[in-house]
Amino acid sequence: MRLRILLALLPFLLTAQESLVQEWKALYDRWYWQAPRARPENLRWSDSGRLMAYSWAESDGVSWRVADCVTGTLRPAFESPKIVAAFAALGKTKAGPKGWPFDAVTPLDDGRVRLDGPAESWIVETDQRLTPVSKAKPATAGLLVRGGKGPGDSKRLSFSRNAQASPSGDYAVEIRGGDVYLRPTQGGPERRLTSDAAEGKDAWVGTPSWSPDGRFFALWRERTVPVRRYLVTDSLKQTKKEMPYDKPGDDRTERIPWVFSVEDGRASRPSAEVLPLTYSTERLDWSADSRRLLTEYVRRGFTGHGIIEFEVAKKQWHRLLSEEDPKFVYSFATRFRHDLADGRTLWLSERSGWLQLYAVDLREGHTLFPVTQGRWVAREIIKVDEKAGRIVLVALGRNSGENPYHQHFCSVGLDGKGLVDLTPADGNHEVVFSPDGRTLVDFSSKVDEPPSFTLRSAADGHAIARLGAGDLTALRKAGWTPTVPFVAKDRDGRFDIWGVVTRPYPFDPKKKYGVIENIYAGPHGSFAPRSFSWWHRNHRELASLGFYVVQMDGRGTNHRGKEFQQESWRNLKDGGFPDRIAWIKALARTEPGMDLARIGIFGGSAGGQNTAHALLLHGDFYKAGAADCGCYDNRIDKLWWNEQWLGYPVGPWYEENSCARYAGRLTGRLFLSVGESDTNVDVKCSYDFRDALLAAGKRDRFEFHVVPGANHGAGESDEMREKRARFFRDALGGPLPL
Repeated sequence: MRLRILLALLPFLLTAQESLVQEWKALYDRWYWQAPRARPENLRWSDSGRLMAYSWAESDGVSWRVADCVTGTLRPAFESPKIVAAFAALGKTKAGPKGWPFDAVTPLDDGRVRLDGPAESWIVETDQRLTPVSKAKPATAGLLVRGGKGPGDSKRLSFSRNAQASPSGDYAVEIRGGDVYLRPTQGGPERRLTSDAAEGKDAWVGTPSWSPDGRFFALWRERTVPVRRYLVTDSLKQTKKEMPYDKPGDDRTERIPWVFSVEDGRASRPSAEVLPLTYSTERLDWSADSRRLLTEYVRRGFTGHGIIEFEVAKKQWHRLLSEEDPKFVYSFATRFRHDLADGRTLWLSERSGWLQLYAVDLREGHTLFPVTQGRWVAREIIKVDEKAGRIVLVALGRNSGENPYHQHFCSVGLDGKGLVDLTPADGNHEVVFSPDGRTLVDFSSKVDEPPSFTLRSAADGHAIARLGAGDLTALRKAGWTPTVPFVAKDRDGRFDIWGVVTRPYPFDPKKKYGVIENIYAGPHGSFAPRSFSWWHRNHRELASLGFYVVQMDGRGTNHRGKEFQQESWRNLKDGGFPDRIAWIKALARTEPGMDLARIGIFGGSAGGQNTAHALLLHGDFYKAGAADCGCYDNRIDKLWWNEQWLGYPVGPWYEENSCARYAGRLTGRLFLSVGESDTNVDVKCSYDFRDALLAAGKRDRFEFHVVPGANHGAGESDEMREKRARFFRDALGGPLPL
C-alpha cells in the first residue's frame, strides 16, 4: 500500500505539477460570463395583489419590471433615463442600472411605484418625478419555495395547560428526588404519588401537562441511559473533544407517558402492546373536553410511528393511529399530521405503497378518505389553508413520461377533490407565492434546459405572463454542452432508472473515453441532478480530464414508492448496482465513445460505502474507486441512520453489509480519504477498513489519505479533488483512439 498522510504542505507539493484546480477555475470563469444568470428577484406585490414588481439582472445592469397579475401585461417599473436624471438632480450622480440607490420596488395600486433604499424612500409619480417619502419598511419580498425539506410542518391541536399549578390554581405538582408530589395550594397535606424513582436514572421529568378541567395531569417517566462518547481529534488545533455519539444496538434513554388522577392519585401508563420499545416519544396533548390525551411515538428500529391515546372514561391506553411496516418506515420523511378543528387530521401514509395524504377521524382513528391517491409521491405538504379548503403540496412522478423526480406544486381540496397541477410544464419546479395566495411565479428547468419563469394563477396553474427564460446561445458558442438525461430499465426490466451523463470536454467522436460514476445511494433520498446547472462541479471537473461522468438513482433510493426504496432493507451493500450496471451498459449502446473496460466510481459518506462495495462486489465492472469518509461498517456509524435501514436489534445482516468482510475481493484500485476530525461518521470506520485491506494482503491495491483537522466531506477540498482526479487519470488512463 502507498500509505500517504496528507500534510498541511500539500498545496506546495502540488506546485511541481500543473494545477488542475487552476485549470478548472479557468474553464469555470470562461463559461461563467456566457452562462444565463438572469431571473426574477425581489418579488413584491401591491396591496390588492393585482400588480407585481421584480428585478431582472443582466450584464448591462439591473432593470425593474411590473407585471399585471390579471391581464398579464408587462412594463418597466419606471423610465430608467428619467429616473437617472431625477436622482442626479438629488445629488445621486452614480444612480443607474449598475448601481441603483434602492434595493426594493413595491408597486402601488394607483400605478405608481415606491423605491426603498437603506436609508431613503421615494415614490415614482406617473410623470416620472421622484417624491421623497418618509422611510418605511418595504413590503416583504416573496420567498422562493424550493421544496424537498421534509414532509411538511405538522400542526397538532392541544388544550393542555403546561404548568406546575392546575388550571384552577387549587393544586400544584412538584417533582422532588425524581418522585411526584401533589400539593393543595390553599393549605392541607401534600400527597406523595410515587416512591420508586431513582433520580437521574429512572424518574419523573418535565412540566406537568394538565387537562383543561384540572382533574388529570400527565408526566413523562424517563429511564436515563448515558450516551456513548466519541473522541474527535484535531492535530492542527491540537485539541481533543468528546461528543455524544450513540451507535446501532446501544441502549437509549426512553420516556413513557403517564396520566395521574388528582382525585385518587392513581397513575396509568401504556402497556408494551400499546407502546412498544421506542426511538422517541413526544407531546402530551389533552383534548378540549378533557376526555383524551394523545402522545406520539417512533418505534425503535424504525418499523413504525403513530399516536396512542388515554381515554379518561375507561382509564385505558390504546393505539389510535399508526404507520407500520415489518421492514422499515422512513419516519423522518413521512411523519406529518395536521389537525383540523372538526376532529379530523391529515395524515401522510405509505399504506398503498406510495406516500399519500389521508383524512382521518382523530376521535376514532379510522380513515375517512384519501385526500390524494395514485402511483406517485406526495413528498411535502407546503400549506394547509383551512379557510379556503385547499392544500398545496409537492408531487413527484404524477406525469407519465416525465422524469419522476421532477417536483410539481399541486393544489387539492380538503375533501380530496379538484387536484390541479399549479406548475404543469415538464420540468423541476420551485415557486414564489404572492402574499394573498392568488398568484405564483414558477421557476422551472430541466437538467438540459435552462430555467423559464412564468407568472401563474394559484387557483388552476394557467399561465398569466411569461417573465423570461435563460438563453444558452453564448454558452454553447464557448464550447459548453449540457449534461443530458438518460433513462433505462432496471435489473429486472420493471422500473425505469433515471440518470444523467456529462460528456468529456473537449469531445472527439473518434476517441473512446473512460467512464466515472458519481454515486450516493443513501436510501433517504434521490440524488441525480434534475434541475439545470451549467456547472455541476463533480461532473465538469472530471469531464474536462477526458471522462464520461454519469449519475443515476438505482433501486434502494427514495421517492419512487415503498417497493423501490425497500430494496435497501438490511441490504445496503446492494447499492442498486445491478440497476446501475444495466443503465451504464444501455447508455453505452447510444454512446460509442464510452469505454466499458475503464469504469471508475466515487462518492462520500454513504457514497463512500457504496464506492467500496462497488470495487469489492462488482470488481469485474468497476476498476477504480475513490471513497471519502465512508460508513464502511454500519455497526460503527451513528445509530439513527443505520438502524433506519438495518433495524434493531443488531443482527447478522450488519456484518454482511460491512466492507471489511469483502476486503479480500479487491482487485481494482481504491483511493480512500477521511477527515481526521469527522463528527458525522466515526473515523474508526475508515481505519478499520484500511486495516482489513492490509490484513487481506491488498497493500498495493489502495492508498489511504487522512486530512488533518478536516471534518466530514474532507475529500471535496480543492487539494483532495485534485488528488482524486489524478488518481483516476492514472488508474483509468486518458482518451484512446476509437
